[in-house]
Amino acid sequence: MAGLLKRIRWGRVLGVLVLPCVLLALALGGRAAWRSEQYFHYPKPAPVLPADFGDAREVTLRTDDGVELRGWYLPSRNKAAWVLAHGLSQTRMDLIPEARVLHDGGHGVLLFDLRAHGQSGGETSTWGDKERQDVRAALAYVRAQPDVDPARVGALGFSIGSAAVAEVAAKDPQVAAVVLLSPFNTLWLAAAYDFRRFGVVSQTGALIPFWRRGIALDEVRTIDAVDRIQPRPLFIVAGTEESGQPLLDELFTHVAGYAQTWRIPGASHGNFTATAPQEYPRRLLEFADTALKR
Repeated sequence: MAGLLKRIRWGRVLGVLVLPCVLLALALGGRAAWRSEQYFHYPKPAPVLPADFGDAREVTLRTDDGVELRGWYLPSRNKAAWVLAHGLSQTRMDLIPEARVLHDGGHGVLLFDLRAHGQSGGETSTWGDKERQDVRAALAYVRAQPDVDPARVGALGFSIGSAAVAEVAAKDPQVAAVVLLSPFNTLWLAAAYDFRRFGVVSQTGALIPFWRRGIALDEVRTIDAVDRIQPRPLFIVAGTEESGQPLLDELFTHVAGYAQTWRIPGASHGNFTATAPQEYPRRLLEFADTALKR
């Protein structure tokens, strides 16, 4: 009887100590899951064609998994062309500064909405996973244009777009040059890095929305893909005020031997034209001209 009472007392003590910890972990994990879920819900504004893109034509693409993508194609004047892939919660409109720089320099440009963004179909963004199919469809379209030399087609991506671009370019040697803007090292880190404060508890919670959508977190690894892009020209640009500077340090060190890199002082996640209005367009066009020269 005494032994039973002792076990009961210890059980109560453990319950008093363990139960609050379990409840706290559930609360932290649940809060992280809720915050992470919000990344998948965003407005989808209709794009408006800029007045100076008068030679643009409407484009409809279809991916291998049947998703319809909408975009604009700006014809090439120098037989070179670029596919541009935007970031999460954006549309083709967000890469108009880059498109304008390239097109003014004579390059053809395909601006399009990734799946589940803008006017394109698709149920959900997958942060660069299934967007790989979007980039492949865009490249196939550009290479088929009569004004383009298929051997002179490059790809530029921002954030999740850069992940898709890097993965596709790593496996497709016909991608002649690559520009990665604000890339992340791995999709897992992109999903969990900002939730690292409470370690595995909050980071696991943050991954739940990704697992629920079947996103291949382990397959999208820019830091590995860049190795397979070389010796083709590669230009990586990021801002000094972006989240995850240690990760950018790792990536920039990793590619130091074979890629051009630039960390723009004072820039955050994208919108580099606003931070470096002269230097950024100049460097971007200089890279494009050199990388896709005849």
